[in-house]
Amino acid sequence: MPIPNTFPMDGLQVLVVDDNLDSCVWMTCLLELYGIEVHSTSTVHQALTAFVELCPDLVISDIALPGEDGYSLLRQIRQIEDRLDKSTPVIAVTALEELEARFSESEARFDKWLLKPVDIDKLIGAIAYLTGRSMLIGELTSSY
Repeated sequence: MPIPNTFPMDGLQVLVVDDNLDSCVWMTCLLELYGIEVHSTSTVHQALTAFVELCPDLVISDIALPGEDGYSLLRQIRQIEDRLDKSTPVIAVTALEELEARFSESEARFDKWLLKPVDIDKLIGAIAYLTGRSMLIGELTSSY
């Protein structure tokens, strides 16, 4: 995917939750190329603290996290949002087998599921679509 000359996602704040440092660094560097402000955490507790403090536009969370998992994080985010009458898109990233992920998808309220290794076109397309920036990046959304 070519790097954009302009930053169609300037101003977006994204919270990335992944206990794998390499994944966090890779995703942070990549998203920053699109003008996205990225905040990374590695646990559910850290993520919830950051979520309340930052009010991000979107959350990207791994499912397999130490202690509490991504499902627990999602449930707690949705409880916070219910009290605030707010809705934040949450993208799950997982190395689970596709059938296992699809079964879990029906149980959870994630807005999008992406399998690891994450396809960058799908990730950028999903972010654009879920944050209302899809008109700004044109052909990138065709892979969503």
